[in-house]
Amino acid sequence: MKEFKDLKQEWLQDPEVKKAYLEMKPEFEVAGTLIAARAKARLTQAEVAKRMGTTQSVVARLESGRTLPSIKTLYSYAKAVGAKPTIRLDRT
Repeated sequence: MKEFKDLKQEWLQDPEVKKAYLEMKPEFEVAGTLIAARAKARLTQAEVAKRMGTTQSVVARLESGRTLPSIKTLYSYAKAVGAKPTIRLDRT
């Protein structure tokens, strides 16, 4: 069985897949940050949802990377996992 990172590299060889992946990079980065913060807090999606006053399915959607959450939602999520949100703009 192949590991995800190996499959990802294989899939990214396809120009269409790579283009779609790069277009969604911001969503994936936010999702990864949310998941990492929740894991660091040792919380389940259900626990984060309860602290946010929402449902587990909403937290799952936030962590899916399909869309970018609002700033208000990011602050609510951060508070739920005991994190301090920081917004940065770096030059490329």
